[in-house]
Amino acid sequence: MGASAQSDIQVGLKASVQEIALNLCIAAGARACYLTLRERQTAPPRFIGGASVQGDPLSWEETGVAHLVHCFVQSRETTVFIDRSLRAMVLPLPTGGRHLGIAILLFDHEPPPVTDTVVAAARLSGLALDAVWQLTALQDQAEQIVERTRLREIQLSRNLIRGVIDSVPMGLVLVDPMGYVLAANRALAGRFGLEPAMLVGRFYGDVLGEWGESAAARTLSTRQQQRLRRTLQRSGGSEALIEIASIPLFDASGAVHQAVEVWEDITERVALQTQLVRAEKLAAIGHLAASIAHEVGNPLQAIQGFLALFLEQCPPETPNQHFLQLAEEEIERIVRVLERLRDLYRPRADVFTQVNVNELIESVLLLTGKQLERSHISVLRELDPHLPVIRGVADQLRQVLLNLVLNAAEAMPHGGTLQVQTYRYHLVEGHETIAIAITDTGVGIPPDQLRRIFDGLHTTKERGMGLGLYTSKAIVERHLGRISAQSVPGEGTTFEIILPIWHEEIRHETTGENPGR
Repeated sequence: MGASAQSDIQVGLKASVQEIALNLCIAAGARACYLTLRERQTAPPRFIGGASVQGDPLSWEETGVAHLVHCFVQSRETTVFIDRSLRAMVLPLPTGGRHLGIAILLFDHEPPPVTDTVVAAARLSGLALDAVWQLTALQDQAEQIVERTRLREIQLSRNLIRGVIDSVPMGLVLVDPMGYVLAANRALAGRFGLEPAMLVGRFYGDVLGEWGESAAARTLSTRQQQRLRRTLQRSGGSEALIEIASIPLFDASGAVHQAVEVWEDITERVALQTQLVRAEKLAAIGHLAASIAHEVGNPLQAIQGFLALFLEQCPPETPNQHFLQLAEEEIERIVRVLERLRDLYRPRADVFTQVNVNELIESVLLLTGKQLERSHISVLRELDPHLPVIRGVADQLRQVLLNLVLNAAEAMPHGGTLQVQTYRYHLVEGHETIAIAITDTGVGIPPDQLRRIFDGLHTTKERGMGLGLYTSKAIVERHLGRISAQSVPGEGTTFEIILPIWHEEIRHETTGENPGR
């Protein structure tokens, strides 16, 4: 059995023993509990673990109660033995008509009288300890069987292809029709922090991803080469875009009996292609953005200065002063937007922090509240109160939300309903994210225009520049998310934003909750 598997079993056993001891300790009102076990009926009990309600208990040797086990066995007691000098109570742990072991309870005061509750708790502890011990033995046997099977598979494949596939820089994996790994090279195993031998004999879906959606499964089903892309997390925290190509292997009868997957990291190549396309498509925007920033920036600085001066001279009790402060903050945000327009082509080293999306939405609705009210637009909020925080730049995400809310308002010139939702969203790959949905009851977007709404310089507005949704999409993608739109002409439009949860927190989130939609 591997050292790691043996260690996992021992850790699980220790945790279970500590939990049993702690529960018995609480039931009896004791300070600490130490458990001993007879591995054979004729063997003396030996110490296996303990727990304390006051943190880590003293070690078995430090307690000085080891002799109580011997005294209890020698006296052939079958119920309870109390040592008042040590403030200790010795309880047998019966199970199946025999004593599985002994529990020693230590108190901060003289041990209380033995109650039926304590006796029942000792009996339940014995049953639980017996079940844990038997389960550990079964796990040990199962791990041994798995280990022997894995070693046989390794021996069959090692000399056949190891030397060849380990010299290939791209990831390679050979799978059978059932989805079990027959061989893998070092480049592929290294992406998952494993050695190649640790993949052999294991099910594809347990280590490499969803088997039913894999390129190899499709190849085995269609007998044709397949190609798809996946996103993987690198050890440093960044994401890598992997292109996976699968090739069928035929036996002498012409049937597909195996498939080979080739994994290639195309992150840099796609990034370069994306940058090239974007640069070619928006070559004219650079000059336009600089001109806008210059022409708008000068009067905006004057407005900002006058407003700051007015706020300085404004008495604290001035009515609605917080609206002026909010206006000052929004002017500052406009300044930052103009800076991003000037730097449209230059990648920015934005500082990503924890962002509460619900609070961000409320700030945008507060900012646009009067405008929506004047337009006879009612707002329906459906915000998940337990929504996890995300990783992002709050000011940029606020710009996206503000743009979508204002677009929705313009789409409802005669009034309507604006629905804003947040909820958890589980991707097919198993990654947990959050979703933001903004729905209006406006005029909708024709299908021929819906396909192009995120393209730069494309607009349906008479005075629009075609930069709002393009910039919003760029910001969302910079946050490793995605934005999409669905629309029915004459009924309304829904924009949905998917963003990843803050990585340090996602480890603590449960995975049993239903996705929002």
